[in-house]
Amino acid sequence: MAVDKLTFIGWFFAAILVTGLGMAFAGRSLHGLLAVLHKLLAVVCLILLVRAAGVLRSFHVPPALPLAIAVFAAAFVASFATGVVQSIPACAGPLWLNLHRALAAIASIACVAAARLLILASR
Repeated sequence: MAVDKLTFIGWFFAAILVTGLGMAFAGRSLHGLLAVLHKLLAVVCLILLVRAAGVLRSFHVPPALPLAIAVFAAAFVASFATGVVQSIPACAGPLWLNLHRALAAIASIACVAAARLLILASR
């Protein structure tokens, strides 16, 4: 059950990445719809991430797993914050966009590392 909750967060994060990449390459007609979906998925994932903080207590995990999840959570929250700043028209700029992309990449790497450790721990 605990692994399912963390896997669900991973799938939400993957959907956020797909909609974010879709926004970068979509035309003007789909950009608004993808932006709304991207933001809603990010809010839901953030809520699930906060609620899943105690999930790791239910099974034995390697010591690196909480660290990978903490890096993922910190990068995700920072990416969420830069996404909020980008939504403000007066503050949007290439600096915030590049910071948002870099933090999303860090969160992706940490998410993959956490998933790998989680798979190894569940065996």
